Amino acid sequence: MPAALCGVVGFKPSFGRVSHSGYAAISGPNSSHHSQTTLPKLCFPLLKSPKPIPNIRLAKYGEWFNDCNEEIRVCCSRALEKLHDNYGWETIEVTIPEIEVMRLAHYVTIGSECSTSICRELEKLNKDEVGWDARVALSVYGSFSSQEYLNAQRIRNRQLQFHKRIFSMADVIVTPTTGVTAYTIENDTRHTGELDYINGAALVRYQIAGNFLGLPAITIPVGYDNSHLPIGLQFIGKPWDESLLIHIAFSMQALCISQYKNPEVFWDLLAN
Repeated sequence: MPAALCGVVGFKPSFGRVSHSGYAAISGPNSSHHSQTTLPKLCFPLLKSPKPIPNIRLAKYGEWFNDCNEEIRVCCSRALEKLHDNYGWETIEVTIPEIEVMRLAHYVTIGSECSTSICRELEKLNKDEVGWDARVALSVYGSFSSQEYLNAQRIRNRQLQFHKRIFSMADVIVTPTTGVTAYTIENDTRHTGELDYINGAALVRYQIAGNFLGLPAITIPVGYDNSHLPIGLQFIGKPWDESLLIHIAFSMQALCISQYKNPEVFWDLLAN
């Protein structure tokens, strides 16, 4: 999501691909979990040319895909047309059931786990030093019960089955990365909080499936809105299928890179 708002590539691997322990090389087994199942080998493609993999099938849930502002919808739809016209990739219409239920289950899950992980710190927290956004979030997170958390995990397992069915028909799921482009932070942010709940909900709309289900995902810049703010297109992959996601993203980038713009203030960190 931050990558899409900034007009850069953002990549999220499958949950479990990267250890939480801290490694110099981020992909590898977690030494603190000796019983962990061996992960599938990670083999990234050599990105020397955008020669595409043939017969890629992109799953699109139209009602969900179009639940964004009009400029994003048009831009992302054009990007899919480019993939079809240049590579012959097919977009198939699918339905992802119970997205609203999944959204609520996702909030219950992250809220409960957040509260549990920091509960000791909350006891000595000076609330006057915490912003309004965090205060509201912590109050809501602390209200969830253990039964609600367990129900959320049942919904998670149910959604995993729904997505498994979709991935039997398609290679990836495609969505806009966010429902809106970056919005203005107002001058009263320090006193009232910076979170705009309407725009905030639109920002995270397409992140829930990947985060809640632990699926890998990647976002690629595909255009700009009328205010010259970046728009990203997201590909969500099967578990452990990071290499295909990177290949798809590289192929998408090859069709859009000639129109990329540098921000007003720009430093090329890779320049000699």
